Amino acid sequence: MKGVCLTGNRPQKIPFAENSRECEELKERLRSVVVSLIEEGYTRFISGMALGSDIWFAECVLSLKDVYPDIELEAAVPYIGQSDRLAVADRFRYDRILRACNEVTYVSDNYTKYCMNKRNRYMVDNSDVVIVINYAESGGTVNTKAYAEKKKKRIIDISRA
Repeated sequence: MKGVCLTGNRPQKIPFAENSRECEELKERLRSVVVSLIEEGYTRFISGMALGSDIWFAECVLSLKDVYPDIELEAAVPYIGQSDRLAVADRFRYDRILRACNEVTYVSDNYTKYCMNKRNRYMVDNSDVVIVINYAESGGTVNTKAYAEKKKKRIIDISRA
């Protein structure tokens, strides 16, 4: 099965709010890329389930399931209880996505210093294509993109139009 994952920033590193015109344009670019990949035969999508880019990616894939019923969404959750400290609205959104996933993979049982990195490597290792949304100079997204490059994965950066 041909797989796709996304590595992207959390809200605090994205230079615009989710309800902004810029975010809507980003989400449209994301949808366009996902549809193109589905039409190329990619059917498995993996979300890391962090707030921001990961959640938008998961929602995008789920919104396309009616049109493309063969696609699957996997949640690659870095540790059991990731959503425990989320605000109520964020947890509701997170839990709704988790329930709709075809598969949920917990990469670690507990939070550790390395569980996010372990989750990111899991996603890249189980994907052929890595979509990137990055507005930061350093951090997990930068490191994951570098890992994907090292692994010779196809990278599609949609950060800017």
